[in-house]
Amino acid sequence: MSTYKKFVRMLREKWQIEELPESPLLRPDDGYFTFSPFQDTEENFDSLKSTSSIFVKYQPTIRKLNALDLTNPLNLNYQTTYAVQKYQRANQIELIMQLIEVSREKLFPQIAASEVEITYPDILHDYFAQRKFDFKLNEVETTDRYLCKLDIPGKHYYIKVRMKFKTGSINVVDFVLVDYDSSDFSSQLDSIWVENLIDLLTEDKRFIFDEAKYQAEKAVVAKYTDEPRDQHVIINDVRTVLKVMSLGILPAAKGINSEVKRKIRHLYFYYVYYVNNDVDELVSVVEQIGKAENYSADIFTIFTDNLRATQKNYRTAVKTVEKKNLTREVAQSSLGLPDEYYGDYLHNWHSEYDF
Repeated sequence: MSTYKKFVRMLREKWQIEELPESPLLRPDDGYFTFSPFQDTEENFDSLKSTSSIFVKYQPTIRKLNALDLTNPLNLNYQTTYAVQKYQRANQIELIMQLIEVSREKLFPQIAASEVEITYPDILHDYFAQRKFDFKLNEVETTDRYLCKLDIPGKHYYIKVRMKFKTGSINVVDFVLVDYDSSDFSSQLDSIWVENLIDLLTEDKRFIFDEAKYQAEKAVVAKYTDEPRDQHVIINDVRTVLKVMSLGILPAAKGINSEVKRKIRHLYFYYVYYVNNDVDELVSVVEQIGKAENYSADIFTIFTDNLRATQKNYRTAVKTVEKKNLTREVAQSSLGLPDEYYGDYLHNWHSEYDF
């Protein structure tokens, strides 16, 4: 049974659940990709506000194609998320606590209630003073990090839930009090759950690509590097580019197509500087992962042709820089040389959970 089906079954045992339709991953507007399960649910907060059901949405997402810090082991461009929403206005504190407790008991029974931490902004001090909790409470200053920007009237606040993991903890779910009214503590409710993090805790794995569903991809990359960060970046980038190209967005010079081309360049440079200066090896990785994930040969042929073209252009650029003695600023802005060419290498994200 899939993680999502288990998740919905868990909810149905306690509540009346209705499932929302999945949004297209490639959006019809200029937003390019669906990056959050909240998208396309905005109208429900008005049209379904008299409904007592809890609504659940399964949503693959793509976010920040070339702007995500992949030295953070929890960051992926392409991943599946779930939304759990309640449109009927109420004091949602009991529902939030029940959702946390049910998920802990059914999905993560190895985690004690005392190993769950709820972080909330101090503007919600009175909200959390309503009752006692078995979970740890962490009140912090109300900064922009806890203000949720939605295309819905009212003020919206994040509540972040972390659960013990290895030597630290990870953020399993973010709740949002939608259109919060401090006079009676009422709001509507949104929440975002990340499937990979649910599986990480359920399977008790060290990193996301250690999970069972990624074993074919990891086996491919492990032939060439045993470094967890290398595996994370390479599998993420290859899977993301293959998925984007399968949506019809092919590498080219303009618009979103140029973002795909840039993503391929980033992958090439990462492989060259951190794994092995061998484009044939990287081409093999792409082809093996493409076959494992059942993409058409046409897609990964275009992908690998772009990798070879990137190598050719890079070698030409290096010769030009050395011949003309160009400055770093000129070489990077006009020829696209990476920081690593000048000795500036990536540093891992440092937190209680890192590579």
